[in-house]
Amino acid sequence: MAKVITFSRVFPSYHPRAGEPTHFVEAIINSLYRFLPAPKEAVKLYDDPKFQSIRAKHHTIRAGHRFKAGDWFSPRVWSGKPYNSKQIIFAPDTEVKKTWDFEICGFGAFNDAIITINGQPPKQKMIPIISSNDGLTEADFSDWFCLSPEFKKKKYFEGQIICWNENINY
Repeated sequence: MAKVITFSRVFPSYHPRAGEPTHFVEAIINSLYRFLPAPKEAVKLYDDPKFQSIRAKHHTIRAGHRFKAGDWFSPRVWSGKPYNSKQIIFAPDTEVKKTWDFEICGFGAFNDAIITINGQPPKQKMIPIISSNDGLTEADFSDWFCLSPEFKKKKYFEGQIICWNENINY
């Protein structure tokens, strides 16, 4: 049975872009069907140049360690107010290809996030790559995690990168 992952359709209230669309649904569909035929229900949407210009979202980052490679998840969004409305399934159950433990431990020079992947500091600057694969700009990625009430309280984030694209490696 697939585990549910619910994606946000708008930036959270603490984010500088609060209420603006994230385009995560389109970005995930763009990732899933980039090299495969889109389902007939999505062909018209997928052929739209505006849709194709949205960056692909190849993974998501979540607190906790619930997933491992080979698990399946059901991608969903809220139909209205989060946690107070029905969920909409917007793509078929999808296999998790890879996971990595991920931490944001604080900030260094120029407000760069200090991160670890599988407990190790990366050998190169990874935030631009991770944020792009997560469907966000660097600034939006940083604000999403580091302005959250949880991060402000604890001063770190601990979770995992859950990836459905087998071509991504960290």
